[in-house]
Amino acid sequence: MTNPQKRPLQSVPPPKQSNPAVDELVALRREMSEFRKDFAKFNTGLTQKIALSIIASFFLVLIVSFFLSLFIAVLLPTFLSATR
Repeated sequence: MTNPQKRPLQSVPPPKQSNPAVDELVALRREMSEFRKDFAKFNTGLTQKIALSIIASFFLVLIVSFFLSLFIAVLLPTFLSATR
């Protein structure tokens, strides 16, 4: 006489055996993944800094050229006429 509500026996998985080499490879993979994320973040920040410095240097050249042209157009003739 078998009981139909009795559940069949389930096989119990064997205990997981730890392999130190595999564990080390898994740890290295995690470290490399974190390193890639950090490097991507650093690279993005570096690109933004380079772009901003190029824009700032362009504006600096514009400002210097404006004041130099102002000096040549206005102040230099005034200075030359005062020395004659």
